[in-house]
Amino acid sequence: MLSCGGFGSLTICVLCYGDNLQLAERFLQALYKNTDPAAFRLRAGLNEVCSTTSSLFSEYQRIHGNIDIFFEPKNIFKSPMMRRMFSNPSISTDWIVWFDDDSYPTRSDWLQRLMLQIQRAPHVAQWGEGHILWNRDTNTRMFIETAQWYCGKPIRNGLDSERVESMEFAFMTGGFWAIKTEVLRALNWPDPRLIQANDDFLLGEALRQNGYECGQFSRGVHVNTHARRNAQAWEINHLPPIAT
Repeated sequence: MLSCGGFGSLTICVLCYGDNLQLAERFLQALYKNTDPAAFRLRAGLNEVCSTTSSLFSEYQRIHGNIDIFFEPKNIFKSPMMRRMFSNPSISTDWIVWFDDDSYPTRSDWLQRLMLQIQRAPHVAQWGEGHILWNRDTNTRMFIETAQWYCGKPIRNGLDSERVESMEFAFMTGGFWAIKTEVLRALNWPDPRLIQANDDFLLGEALRQNGYECGQFSRGVHVNTHARRNAQAWEINHLPPIAT
């Protein structure tokens, strides 16, 4: 059986929010049922979670010893928590696997299959479930063209479902993906201007701008199984203003 080489090869990150104990329970049960704890280190971002969710992660931490908990009593939102989880302390493994709390592994060979894909295509920087998004927002274009990771490649355009000229973005859905740690560092990802939404398709564009390839993989993983849970997310579900 393919080995991931212990903590030196893979870090798994999960983000939990609010009063959603059932999602946290399902994720942890599925992860430890279907994944050898010796094959990964888990970083858990707990954004304003209920006390039972916090206690659950502490119990798993006590039992398995391979969990680092990043707790915030008030919601700091997805991208700021992600930046904290990626950099404080710095991740030393070669690969990072990301889960939102409503995504989870369903097969005991999911990680072995992922590592085989990585070995077969070492040039691929990110693996996940591919999607296409159409966007007409001029602020999106400004955000991209003022980003530190922007390399001057023209944004792809096409006709959306309403036959209107729009920007086209290919990306891996934000609920689950795997990426080379060195690539995240090179991009300084997530973009410091991001708060809650749009991180997935913008990561796809950042990778394209910098010449990185993506590959399709979600075998043995259920992705995005629950509706949006953050009531404030709709209010900030837009790109932040461009700094002048």
